[in-house]
Amino acid sequence: MKKIFLLTLVAVSFIGISNFAQAQIKLGIDGISFTDNDKDSPFAESTTDSESPSVQIKPVVHVIKSGIRIGAKGYSSIPVFEIGCNVLSNVGYNAYSTSDVGDFFDIREWKSMQTTINILSFNAYDRRRKVGFSAALGIRANDYRLSSGQSWKKVDGVVMPYAIEPYKGDKSPKKSKFNIASLHIPMELNFGNPHKFAFSVGGYVDMVMNSHTKIKYHGGHKEKEHNFPTNFIQAGATARVNFRRFSVFCSYQPTQIFKSGRGPEAQQWTIGIGF
Repeated sequence: MKKIFLLTLVAVSFIGISNFAQAQIKLGIDGISFTDNDKDSPFAESTTDSESPSVQIKPVVHVIKSGIRIGAKGYSSIPVFEIGCNVLSNVGYNAYSTSDVGDFFDIREWKSMQTTINILSFNAYDRRRKVGFSAALGIRANDYRLSSGQSWKKVDGVVMPYAIEPYKGDKSPKKSKFNIASLHIPMELNFGNPHKFAFSVGGYVDMVMNSHTKIKYHGGHKEKEHNFPTNFIQAGATARVNFRRFSVFCSYQPTQIFKSGRGPEAQQWTIGIGF
């Protein structure tokens, strides 16, 4: 997780150097031109010619004279903030054929959340703003809520479950979960105007930066174990419906969460909303 925050700090610092100078590339009959649309408000309307196709790169973290503001502008279908529920599918335990571990990746689905913040937004669209391509760069955290009496550890590089021992008289911990933090790169093809109504389909690539278990006890004591054998690249497909600045999405991740033979097999569905 520390690596994710470091990347975020670098991105925000880079954006702040220009003191909110929005870069815009305009594609028109005269070729490619570069303009600097520095406005007093980071949410002011662009002066791009509505009759010309254009490409825009927009920061969603704006450092201006009065402080820091968060918000995206343009015709991107990818929201700044997303939250959804994780549901696992095709869960298997082939790596444990000689061990009686049980179904230990049986998560509590309505408490297993995915949270995403997209820091940089890219979008390209046609003259009528009816068809476009959107991409972004962000950070993502996937939480998987485990049984409150169970956590995981690494044994010879393999994920193994174990029963949590009481801590200073606590009968059981308050919560137990597994978390994956990633650098998130989504890409979507959208149809319609995302500021009004649009439908988009696309995919994403997540590069895992850290993974850990976390046990939280009632008295506030916490225990963590880091660096589980997850796959570095985790990719999936997304379908989304945008209505003004609100969206509903569903994504499917066919890639395995853990490396082959070092953890349970599992693929993931996520259903959520974006703003």
